[in-house]
Amino acid sequence: MKKEKLLVPFIAASVLVGASVTTPVFSHSAYAASSVSVYQKDVNSLADYYAPFYKTVEKKLKEIEGIKDDEKALAAYDQLADQIDQFLTKTDKNYAMNHLNSEADQLQGYLYDSLIALYNYIVDLEDYAYGDVSDAEFNKISANLEKEINAYNTQFQQKAKSYKTKRKVTFNANMSYLLDEDIQPSPTAPSTPADSNGTYTVKKGDTLTAVAKKYGMTVAELKKLNNLKTDALKVGQVLKVKSASAPSPAPQTSVSAKQQQIVSYAKTLIGKPYKYGGTTPKGFDVSGYTQYVYKNAGSNISIPRTVADQYKSGTDVKQNSLQAGDLVFFKNGKSVSVVGIYLDKQEFIYVSSKGVKTQSLSTAYWKNSYAGAKRIIK
Repeated sequence: MKKEKLLVPFIAASVLVGASVTTPVFSHSAYAASSVSVYQKDVNSLADYYAPFYKTVEKKLKEIEGIKDDEKALAAYDQLADQIDQFLTKTDKNYAMNHLNSEADQLQGYLYDSLIALYNYIVDLEDYAYGDVSDAEFNKISANLEKEINAYNTQFQQKAKSYKTKRKVTFNANMSYLLDEDIQPSPTAPSTPADSNGTYTVKKGDTLTAVAKKYGMTVAELKKLNNLKTDALKVGQVLKVKSASAPSPAPQTSVSAKQQQIVSYAKTLIGKPYKYGGTTPKGFDVSGYTQYVYKNAGSNISIPRTVADQYKSGTDVKQNSLQAGDLVFFKNGKSVSVVGIYLDKQEFIYVSSKGVKTQSLSTAYWKNSYAGAKRIIK
């Protein structure tokens, strides 16, 4: 089957801002005797370390945007993924996790995790190219990434502004580059009404993905409606569109006493350590934790020991129908490798390498690796 064009022009340097704080990088003990504040040194080191690589990625993305051959574009994306992987591996290896300044660690966490988000997106793109991801799924992945770009860029800039004011630091040229200070971040665009005649006039910076999203369409629908053979758009081009329809709200369902027991007990274990093969509060692995909670939350429910077997249990649940106590699963590549317990409002609880903690399904990493959910109790 002929694939949709692989290029995604809206990916730019701003995609590299986002997600939650997970992996600190810098060690600052050498600054203790310096006349320059630790806070200034931290932000300079952060910018000088990340900006050169971001510029490399931005250059690569611009090159890919100009490639017209799908196979060559895919090869270029694969090369970019390797570069990101090597950079992150070097970062983990060469920088001690020994910090004096947690605020700078938060800033760098956005940068580090955004690279992970971009890497995961490229993996999805390659899966799409080889037929493992459908057109509809990939259109959704692309639209979600575009939304995340705006959200994460805003978060990073807000945190940096707060840091600058609170710690009285100045930003060097590399930090200004990371902040993209010459271009103010735009909020997530609301659905745009079509012209009175059901058309949309292409503006500078528009992409098929962005326009389709504005009107509640898929890229395939937009291309078919306008008889488009490529993804290329021209400023001033008039496209036929349809009005976007609001998504159906998730059904409101009540939570049973057993479900609430699971959630309440799961929260009491926050902070308990990770231990390979662990199945008790002295140390849990991911599936050991979920098994322990279900067994000891007052309901005495027995579930299998491994992530793979837990994924085979219970009843499938759509993401927009999640309820408290449901098991949520995530993949690494094509294998389901992480399980957690859904709490409420997009929050879930699981065991990380740093112990039992909560996370949000709305962050880039977890959205991209989400594999499904199972309901064990009702």
